[in-house]
Amino acid sequence: MASPLWIQSFTGNFVWQGACDIAVTGGRGNQMGKRQDARGFTLMEMVVVLAVIAILAAILTPIINSYVDRARLNAARSDVKNIAAAIVQFNTDTKFWPIYVTKNDVPNGNKLGWMATEGTDAAMPMCGGGSDWVAVSTNTTSLTTYLNTNFYTQSLNGGAGAPAYRGPYLELSPDPWGSRYYLTAENLTPGNTNAAFVISAGPNQTIETNYTQTKVNAFVTGGDDIVTRIR
Repeated sequence: MASPLWIQSFTGNFVWQGACDIAVTGGRGNQMGKRQDARGFTLMEMVVVLAVIAILAAILTPIINSYVDRARLNAARSDVKNIAAAIVQFNTDTKFWPIYVTKNDVPNGNKLGWMATEGTDAAMPMCGGGSDWVAVSTNTTSLTTYLNTNFYTQSLNGGAGAPAYRGPYLELSPDPWGSRYYLTAENLTPGNTNAAFVISAGPNQTIETNYTQTKVNAFVTGGDDIVTRIR
């Protein structure tokens, strides 16, 4: 038989209570605690949590966007340099620039005005900076074909220093904003006095750098364009 216990009441007096009574009382307390724990969040608590999330989003969103914008700019700067380097390497290997319309045009025939990678067309304004691109004729959006296939059917096994196609030279893609990269191909013509360059239209996807810029003068990059000169 369980021994009785003396339990001190809230009034300070000791009362006689059996062990069985204590067990029953303890069980009821546990059930009440469980019911209290399972009550979930109140509306006020949910409002506070949502308010905190909204504040954090307002603080972090501009920071994240800044990092994304910076990453895109850095990627475009790297891309125009790599495209320019690939074109120079093509010239080093084949002894001519990949700017001719057909292989029969090498080296004195028809040349392309500008060449571009895949992507959406960048805007070319009708006036102001970059407006002279509109007048450039004989263009192609297949720079990949000219650079990364043996389009001109050159030898593939040239000896040391002999002309040969040794591509593909570089995997090409649109710029970080989805627009094409452009090459001022005609300006690579031997004897041409204008600067040759690779350009991304930048975040606003509008070319604002003039196509025609003489090599002896300071080069002017328009708007938010991203440019690397070849020569």
